[in-house]
Amino acid sequence: MIVLGIHIETTASAALMIDGEVVACASEERFSRLKNDERYPRRAIDYCLAEAGISGHDVDVVALASEQLLFSTWATRVYSTFSIADHIRAQHEYWYPILYEKKTPLWVDVFRDKLDLEQFPGSFADIIKLEKSYYGEEVWPALRADLHKGICAHLGISEDRIRHVEHHSAHAAYAYWSSPFRDEPVLVLTTDAWGDGLSATINVAEKNRIRRIKSIPANDFRLARLYRYITLLLGMKPNEHEFKVMGLAPYAREPMIKGPYKVFSDTMQVTGTDFTWKENPPDMYFYFKDKLEGFRFDGIAGALQRYTEDILSAWVKNAISHTGLSRLVTSGGISMNIKANQIIGELDEVTDLFVGGSGSDESLALGSCFHVMAEHFHETGRSTSGWAPLRLTLGPSFSPAQVRAWVEENCLQERYVVEIGVSPDRVAEALEQGNVIGRMAGRMEFGARALGNRSIIADPRSREVVDKVNRQIKSRDFWMPFAPSILEEACESYVVNPKNLWSPHMTIGFHSTELARREIPATLHSADHTMRPNMVRQKDNPGYHALIKAFEKRTGVGAVMNTSFNLHGLPIVCGPDDALHVFENSDLDMMLLEDVLIGKRRES
Repeated sequence: MIVLGIHIETTASAALMIDGEVVACASEERFSRLKNDERYPRRAIDYCLAEAGISGHDVDVVALASEQLLFSTWATRVYSTFSIADHIRAQHEYWYPILYEKKTPLWVDVFRDKLDLEQFPGSFADIIKLEKSYYGEEVWPALRADLHKGICAHLGISEDRIRHVEHHSAHAAYAYWSSPFRDEPVLVLTTDAWGDGLSATINVAEKNRIRRIKSIPANDFRLARLYRYITLLLGMKPNEHEFKVMGLAPYAREPMIKGPYKVFSDTMQVTGTDFTWKENPPDMYFYFKDKLEGFRFDGIAGALQRYTEDILSAWVKNAISHTGLSRLVTSGGISMNIKANQIIGELDEVTDLFVGGSGSDESLALGSCFHVMAEHFHETGRSTSGWAPLRLTLGPSFSPAQVRAWVEENCLQERYVVEIGVSPDRVAEALEQGNVIGRMAGRMEFGARALGNRSIIADPRSREVVDKVNRQIKSRDFWMPFAPSILEEACESYVVNPKNLWSPHMTIGFHSTELARREIPATLHSADHTMRPNMVRQKDNPGYHALIKAFEKRTGVGAVMNTSFNLHGLPIVCGPDDALHVFENSDLDMMLLEDVLIGKRRES
């Protein structure tokens, strides 16, 4: 059976699964080069089909993530093109009149300048006339029909092959099937801002089947929306820069946290496995804008993060008590908060925790595949017990021969120092000498975090490299940390991890050991010395493991500093052309494309 999973809206993605194996997965942004592109992922779909060597008409089921469709993101490319000013404009010109003045402005009137009627599939010209609200329930049938028509035309299939997968069912399927847990019952939690009318669920996975036992309506649990709009109030871009607020939080001193924490804690609280309100804010922007006036930015960030950790910890404890299950997996947008995951992993009630890579909505394409394929296996009496934990190296790759031909076509030997057929030891030598290297090797990773195959790597032994990468390449905010890629066999030396949690995707925060503070300071948060490691197993990524192993042989340090291979505001690189764009528009010292090392000529 062949299942094509599609997620449309923020960071639109496609995934392809054949008889229980994920063959390919990628986000549209990697091909369009528009960060968080939420348009129909035509290029990502075409890549998945090409990777499998099939055509659209070979697909048995198209699994579309979510049953309800947000009209606003269909008619406008909302989070792909909105600036911070646009998000503020949405609050003042759309949400404030609706929530406080009982007016009914139309989203398409407020953002008519953002309309994109040419995106595939469909023009939406007729559907726009039906629009009444942001959520647009009255236009869902028309949107669904238009979408189905476009997919059928693209793939050459009939509409009876299309299925919609409920949003949180897809999140739960991704959380479970991306994990290594199969041998005993598992608690599966999903948490996000909104998806098919819900924002959280509690599920039990047992004998490779997932059973939902609790659904939380979106208006009862608004933690993700709170984080989104505090991000905006702090002058950063919602649905993109929440990680910056999380990174800022540890700098806040306790006296600065107390006041804003009370503002947050006076609203939503945990009651059993439910969420209730002490005071229910009419909105998540103007209410907190008023209440937080006068508090410092770092105190607000610190208070928000602590409130998030406290709310989630209380809810997780109660879910564990309710189900009797202490082994946990989680997905949804809130699962991207690695510091909250750290606190959850440290709870006495939790015996094991796994958080799949990039569990926000881009993973819904994968989750939809898993959901539909698992149902098919169970219905046909086939066992899913042999399904392997998911590896995220699911994107395009370029062979050494292709890279060498590309180097010649672009005459790079004339402008740069080009070394062909370099060994891991040669790359390790370049790192030891202080070079910052963009690495493109193997299949591109899926998701928001680079895991070595599309990474900028550097020597982790000195914090000076952090300033160099920030200033010359990434243009990141000064308070944001980088991450370590650590050999599995070196994790015990650097990571405080008494429960031996496995975190290959940078999804869980950890405290660092004293040795880590001495040997890999460039990969630690400077305020609290925590880390979000990419734990590297030899069997999972032999090429990257060999490189770090060679660096360890030279320096005694079994880790490198890792950040994504991209310029600020652009998607992670996909192929050689993207890598060259970063190389030529930054002070990156070298780039390693498969076994070809390319360096800039430096004046002596």
